[in-house]
Amino acid sequence: MEEAKQLHARALRRGVRLLQPLLLRVLAAGDHRYAARLLESYPAPPSAPLHNRLLHALASLHRPHPLLLPFFSRLHRLRLLTPLSFTLLFSSSSSSASSSTPFFLCSHSLLIKLGHFASSDPFLSSALVSFYAKSKLLVEARKVFDELTCRDTAVYNALLSAYAKGGLVDSAEKLFEEMPDRNVVSWTAMVSGYAQNGRHEEAVETFLEMWERAGVQPNELTVSSVLPACAAVGAMELGRKVEEYARGKGLLRNVYVANALLEMYSKCGSIRQAWQVFQGIGRQQDLCSWNSMIMAFAVHGLWREALALFYKLRVRISCLNSLVFLVVTLIQSIYMKFGCHDFTWHLAGEKQTCFSVELADHIANYNSSRAIHIFLC
Repeated sequence: MEEAKQLHARALRRGVRLLQPLLLRVLAAGDHRYAARLLESYPAPPSAPLHNRLLHALASLHRPHPLLLPFFSRLHRLRLLTPLSFTLLFSSSSSSASSSTPFFLCSHSLLIKLGHFASSDPFLSSALVSFYAKSKLLVEARKVFDELTCRDTAVYNALLSAYAKGGLVDSAEKLFEEMPDRNVVSWTAMVSGYAQNGRHEEAVETFLEMWERAGVQPNELTVSSVLPACAAVGAMELGRKVEEYARGKGLLRNVYVANALLEMYSKCGSIRQAWQVFQGIGRQQDLCSWNSMIMAFAVHGLWREALALFYKLRVRISCLNSLVFLVVTLIQSIYMKFGCHDFTWHLAGEKQTCFSVELADHIANYNSSRAIHIFLC
């Protein structure tokens, strides 16, 4: 930020020509208030693209910035709002907090008032549908979608993904059938939607249709979505083919794909292959990887291996979270049912050593039998 201030001092002496690199430097430093004061300090308002840079940065924040509304109002007063301004605004809103939704709704009203119609701009229309879809305002998203005279694949995908994530799988299915063109995002939305809503057989069938008949190459999201469905229906052979494809494409470098493969093998009863996948993850192993492998050993009666891996986890990761606590609790429950009381009491001692009392109290009322059922299913 000190370098940016020095650059600002030179800009004041030399004129507005240094404004763009200065603004980019300030935005990279994350000082949005300084960036706003910088734009306001020039007698002649800088061009719309520079203002759009700050607008995009403010709208992209996880929580709504207090400067967003006054800065947007300033752009309106200076007549610097363009269709691109609204496109950047709504496309950025996907990561904004829900508390900023009223602001974006008012922005859409202003967009219409200014005569900028989304139907004539494919980028703006896609951003609008995405905003409403990601805000879970599916009725409004559908209304904007229906008003569009020209719909590209991105617009279809925005609404399709919203339907699938919102559990409206039948609506997603109908929209999917209406699509003139489908890409990997379209197919992945359907595979993921089926899998997340318990329709595992349809997830597998859709994946096969995509891969074998439509000739669309799966990506990381597709693979990590279909593998849990393979586990649910016991389609381990398909899971092996997916693994072979993923290895060939380098997708197993993604820890989420590797974790999904690990869990698929463990739930299908192939502990040796699950262990090979776990070892292959290497330094990318996260808590999900460790938990899945420990639980796989425990569920299949390999309690010594489960305990050994838990000890390794203790050494590697100093801060064990509630998920690890839950896994250890589930292992206790499993072995209590099998009469392994010595091992159960041993684990109880480990829990007292590794986890805080507050964490234990927080999870004390968790229904472990239901959690075991969820894991096994």
